[in-house]
Amino acid sequence: MKLLLVKPFADIHAYSQFVEALGRGFAELGHEAVVSDQSIHVVDGVASSVELARELQQGRFDACVSFSSFFGGVTLDTGASLFDALGIKFVGWQLDHPIYAPHSLARVLQGRHAIYSNHNHQRFAEALRLPGRATTMLLGAEEPPGPPKPYAARSRPVFIAASFTGRPQRLWEQAEESVGKRLLMGVVDRLMAHREASLLDAFNATSDAMQLGARLGADPALDDQLVALMREPLTYVRQLDRLRIVEALAHSGLPVTISGPGWREALGERPNVTFLEGWVPFRDMAALYDDARIVINLNAGNGACERATYAALTGAAVVSDFSADLERQFGGPDGIALYDRAAPQGIADVVGRLVESDAGEALAHNGRERVLASGLVRHRAQEIVDFLSA
Repeated sequence: MKLLLVKPFADIHAYSQFVEALGRGFAELGHEAVVSDQSIHVVDGVASSVELARELQQGRFDACVSFSSFFGGVTLDTGASLFDALGIKFVGWQLDHPIYAPHSLARVLQGRHAIYSNHNHQRFAEALRLPGRATTMLLGAEEPPGPPKPYAARSRPVFIAASFTGRPQRLWEQAEESVGKRLLMGVVDRLMAHREASLLDAFNATSDAMQLGARLGADPALDDQLVALMREPLTYVRQLDRLRIVEALAHSGLPVTISGPGWREALGERPNVTFLEGWVPFRDMAALYDDARIVINLNAGNGACERATYAALTGAAVVSDFSADLERQFGGPDGIALYDRAAPQGIADVVGRLVESDAGEALAHNGRERVLASGLVRHRAQEIVDFLSA
């Protein structure tokens, strides 16, 4: 199979590293994978599709793979999809909720092969009745070149990487009373109470409680409005989740290292907290994971969970908020420790048990074995080939 992999950003961006890794995964399986660097065609923040179209026409590709579905909405003058017209299957891999990539929800693409990193994201997109096929697949990781550092020799008991994004505000509460305001408030309340923060379930439950009778997929114009409307409450909940978990760990007294800008000012100096300030590129994270016994995976509802798989491969025990997809990848509680994001204070108990016993080392070993067995990039490459061939 011959595939074109779209590289939309500069080399330092995590997506570009995922593209390069996936290309190596396809090559390992004997397929021809061409990485197309579209970042060199960006002018004033806008990427032209002209060069990509020319490459697709000349290359005789079977499929095009694009993280976040970049270029998936490109059309001809006739209004038809470029990929449909060329007979090329378009694989859009959403590493986040599709609500943040509205172009991934474009209905013009008929030969869509959508990959979602969370089953709730796939359910949301399917509710919109998009054409094409869909599946759920967590991002794969590349195996480190050497053996992991011994668990007991690691100097950081608990490690968490996250940027401080501020204290989220419920701005909609300042608006005048309306159906839209009540809808947003209801969605937020239900997202906060749901252990996987499913936006589709929160919307449906709120619509039923308000007796609106609204459902996604009934009216494309209304769908577009609802997608734009619900982006703000979902972002609010994600930011609040991140803040509450980091605060819970900082207040727990457990020895925690926090990597990311802004946290020292947000939390203040604490004897149990080590701050690594400044932004760390994703490609440099493995070295930090390699010196950590326990790594926290935040916002599993985002879907990609790349921190979980990459940290596990370095030999760290992974603790995450609940995700059915992540739990399945790690083979259940023997491979990953999960906490309920709706009760963030519980993370201190989960992490504390691992810190104070030998359970952390066993968890790290089992988690790494599970990722080696079924969570590598080459496994995902094979799954994509199977998905395209079905």
